[in-house]
Amino acid sequence: MIAAGDRIHLTRAALVAIAGVFFLMGILASAYGPLLEHLSRSFGVTLSVAGGVLTAHYFGGVVGVLVGMRALKLWSTRTFVVAALTCLGFGCAVVAVAPSWSVFLAGVLVLGVGYGALDIGCNQLVAHSEGTHRTAVLNALNGTFGVGAVAGPILVSTVGRTHLGLLYGGAAAFAIVVMPLVAQMSGRLPFIAERSSSRSIGLLAIFMVAFALYVGLEAGTGGWMTSHLESVGRQSLAAATFTSGFWLALAAGRLLAALVPATMPERVIVISGSAVAAVALLAALIPAVAPAAYILAGLAIAPIFPTGIVWLAKLRPGDARATSWLFPASMLGGAVIPGGISAVIGRFGIALTPVVLSIVALGCLASFWLAASRNRSTAG
Repeated sequence: MIAAGDRIHLTRAALVAIAGVFFLMGILASAYGPLLEHLSRSFGVTLSVAGGVLTAHYFGGVVGVLVGMRALKLWSTRTFVVAALTCLGFGCAVVAVAPSWSVFLAGVLVLGVGYGALDIGCNQLVAHSEGTHRTAVLNALNGTFGVGAVAGPILVSTVGRTHLGLLYGGAAAFAIVVMPLVAQMSGRLPFIAERSSSRSIGLLAIFMVAFALYVGLEAGTGGWMTSHLESVGRQSLAAATFTSGFWLALAAGRLLAALVPATMPERVIVISGSAVAAVALLAALIPAVAPAAYILAGLAIAPIFPTGIVWLAKLRPGDARATSWLFPASMLGGAVIPGGISAVIGRFGIALTPVVLSIVALGCLASFWLAASRNRSTAG
């Protein structure tokens, strides 16, 4: 039994709106780091206190994901996205005019709620929409997030530090501008009302572990490769440039994944990407090839997140509840696994960074392999 309305239909205008939303989210997510010193000076707080903006954003994101999981069952796609965009835009507007640090944090918190809701909502809508090219479309849309993440620091360095209100006011205006395009969406997410079997729960648990490991791998690699490259003799500027190359490869890889034929099974894309990343990260032990190895790893893991969502959506057709749980699992992975990576590197030395990251990639590979094997045995 399916508790749902019409099948989700996304027009070209609606897809443009979602692409714009992902691009805006990429800008907002990547802007905090370059803004920290400016925020410290502007509001008269220490740098460590200014770092609390990240906690506020991602705490709001967790709330947005959890609220979104419930709201997506009750609301139409159009209503949900408009509400989430309104929350994001309002938060940006508060940040733009914030007279004090506490008001600024409150605005970031509200912004984060909208951010989390849009993250789960937009990915879910595409993953469960009509059409045979969902994998390609979702990869391309997530690629626009990566492009925004590359553009964010550039906007901060050229505009944001001196005109913070203009940066966030522009973000609020952008959220309003794309709202009319959202009207082109129709339908509701499908949810299976019957009780899930132990097999389906087990499969979902495997996917949740895999996604937690993936996000931890992405964050861990982006967070540690600069320090590792510096430790093997690269200048700080060069190491930072190669790190930007990793994020650019992540964005480009998702855009290129949109060209993969629809006949290519999602499990092949995800498992192959995990395997290549594990090997590439291990190759980063060789100083001469380390920069290229890290960038190759970024290219390899690029399609894993969006493709994995569509894979599970196809394994559990008509049940958006299953893919919903991937998002809190991902956030948990992003919060916990990089900390574990840091602890291991702190104990055994930065020289082993590629080994630690490769082990996480192997864990991701093993989880997805187990999911594929479990599904084959169930189907058989």
